[in-house]
Amino acid sequence: MPYPLPPRILIAGTHSGVGKTTIATGIMAALAQKGLPVQPYKVGPDYIDPSYHTLATGRSSRNLDRWMLREELIPIFARTSQDCWAVIEGVMGLFDGVSGTKGYGSSADIAKLLDVPVVLIVDAGNLSRSAAAIVHGFCTFDPGVKIAGVILNRVKSPAQESLLREALSEIQVPILGVLPKEEGIRLPERHLGLVPSQEQAFRDSFFEELISVVARTIDLEQIQRIMQQRVIQEAPPEKPSVAELTCPKGTAPWGGEPSNQHPLRLGVARDEAFSFYYQDALDCAESLGFALVPFSPLNDSSLPDGLDGLFFGGGFPELHLERLSQNQSFLESLRQFSRSGKPIYGECGGYMYLGTQVTDFEGRTYPMAGLIPIAAEMASKLQGMGYRQGIFRRDNFLSKAGNRVYGHEFHYSKVNYLSCDDEVFPAFELVKGKESLRMDGYARDNIVASYLHINFAGQPELLQHWAEHIRQGA
Repeated sequence: MPYPLPPRILIAGTHSGVGKTTIATGIMAALAQKGLPVQPYKVGPDYIDPSYHTLATGRSSRNLDRWMLREELIPIFARTSQDCWAVIEGVMGLFDGVSGTKGYGSSADIAKLLDVPVVLIVDAGNLSRSAAAIVHGFCTFDPGVKIAGVILNRVKSPAQESLLREALSEIQVPILGVLPKEEGIRLPERHLGLVPSQEQAFRDSFFEELISVVARTIDLEQIQRIMQQRVIQEAPPEKPSVAELTCPKGTAPWGGEPSNQHPLRLGVARDEAFSFYYQDALDCAESLGFALVPFSPLNDSSLPDGLDGLFFGGGFPELHLERLSQNQSFLESLRQFSRSGKPIYGECGGYMYLGTQVTDFEGRTYPMAGLIPIAAEMASKLQGMGYRQGIFRRDNFLSKAGNRVYGHEFHYSKVNYLSCDDEVFPAFELVKGKESLRMDGYARDNIVASYLHINFAGQPELLQHWAEHIRQGA
């Protein structure tokens, strides 16, 4: 039988900075407080916004990124949204997608693909009747996207609200909420965007205040009715929609089958310095025979015993360089592990940590693990951002040379190679569209690391290759 559509909604914006994350998180929290099993999602490559979703709902937020998940996106949504109320936070503006495409991977693209009604957030602070023109344009731009209503944010006065309501009544678009500007509920930010929720950079009462504001200013009952609608699309999606997918409970994801083999112990760096992981990537690893073992380069004196491999994700190591460099007992255990020849994988912040040294924003330099001959340096401007294809330069424990991966980079640091060798052993040739950008990362012996973030759930063959590599070497 086809998979039944769950109650679902996508919270989108006219552009970045309209308050999507705060409002979407508030709606998630308010619905969860009413006792609904809310499953949160985030469109696009984001680690920080989902951390707030997870706090608000008690469920791990999941990324719906068409570039990185590819054919796995619909099955992941179908599997994880069963018996739940799905609330999806969009990315950028509603129709903004992968560069050089007509909205591929945009919030609108995901809404069509998954048959989801959209609530549009408008920053109305400096608008009156023009708000109706903006909303009318968004409603008619793509007939396959169903905009079920709008939420007006940062409204300055009751008089302005009256003007906005009168204008929007002309185009018959429901107003689902009006948030006054003075409410001032904002999530904390810094150089990569929001501060991860794990750092608790918000006051203890934040979620209580947020739920109170949402309950007072947004029609949650109408939101629930919209979530239960069946969207009638005027333009069919490019692929079979989630409603057409057969996905019985208990189906083994990613082609994984129960195995009698001993699980492989994969150490995963998890603390304030390393927190950037896609939940579905971790689930995929477990499905394919890895047992995940968390450890902290900040707080642990050594690696856990009996590990078969290591995964250092991204995060904010640049904010913890002194503690990371001073934890000498842990660094020595990491070097011993590397000498054993067992595989080590690092992304972005993890790549920097595995290098020789990192220089912070103030010019102070700290020694790191010294496993890769690179020196990283923080810069005042973004050094790399966007979707990339990575073409492996040589055989390694993740893949054969020449194979492609689909990832994303977003970093303020840059690296210089320190090797005296004629060859510096880059992991990838990074490609954007048809343009070759640069060589990136490091792949030699038992180490693969680079700036590229990969969601392994979209390319499970990489983890399968990793598992086979470990078992063959055992």
